[in-house]
Formats: sequence, C-alpha cells, structure tokens
Amino acid sequence: MDKMTISWILAGAMYGLPGLAMIIINYYVILKGWRNSKDPEKAGEYVPSGAPLLGGVLVAVGLVVALQRKHIWVIAFPLLLDPGGISGIIWSLLPDKKKKD
Repeated sequence: MDKMTISWILAGAMYGLPGLAMIIINYYVILKGWRNSKDPEKAGEYVPSGAPLLGGVLVAVGLVVALQRKHIWVIAFPLLLDPGGISGIIWSLLPDKKKKD
C-alpha cells in the first residue's frame, strides 16, 4: 500500500468511526427502550434516539472516501444497518399489531 492509499483510509476512518459509534448507540437505545417496555415501572419512560440517520450517513461518507469512490454501491449497507436510517424509517411505517381499534 502506498502513502496515498493509507491517507485515504485514515480520512475515511475519521468519518466512519464516529458514525459507527452512533449506530451502536442507536442499537443501545432500542435495547433500552425494549427493556423499559418489559418493566411495568419504566414502561412510560421516553428513550430518545442519539442521532437518527447521522450514523449511517457518516459511515457511508467514510466508505466513499476510503474506497475513493470506486465501489459506490457499498454505501447502501450502513444506511440499511443503521436503525435510525432507511430500515428504521420503513420499520416505523409498518402497522403496529398491538394497537387494535
């Protein structure tokens, strides 16, 4: 690997690592909200999301920078894996089976 490739990978990591941390925090928030829903004393507590969509976008930008825009299709993975991203938006639009009017 030459010096330029290493600098591109480091530049991508500067975006990707904070984005990955945000994705992990979003999964932690979902897990905490799920646990609170099981506990009757904490059932009404609001658990805010860290930064929806931002984690997936940062990792996608980091991948574009690190791969030097060669494999642009790879950016779909972080956007789909981020619970605040595209998958979270689709999940929130699905009808809730618990609520029956």
